[in-house]
Amino acid sequence: MVGMGEGAIVPHKVESSRAARASHSVNWLVAFVMLAILIAAVAGVVLALSSGMPTVAILIALVTGAIFAGVAC
Repeated sequence: MVGMGEGAIVPHKVESSRAARASHSVNWLVAFVMLAILIAAVAGVVLALSSGMPTVAILIALVTGAIFAGVAC
């Protein structure tokens, strides 16, 4: 039968795990990389718009927004 056996009635102790956090230096590295992506994206959008390619500018903005949303979530 299901549920019969040793420890079936007594609940098992479950240890709560602490949330894993990145180290301080990793946080600074991620911040630096995100700042570099932001600067490159703004430069790419300005260059694409000045070259007369609004579709490419929109694509750059959408991809950059997706990267920032992925990091934020």
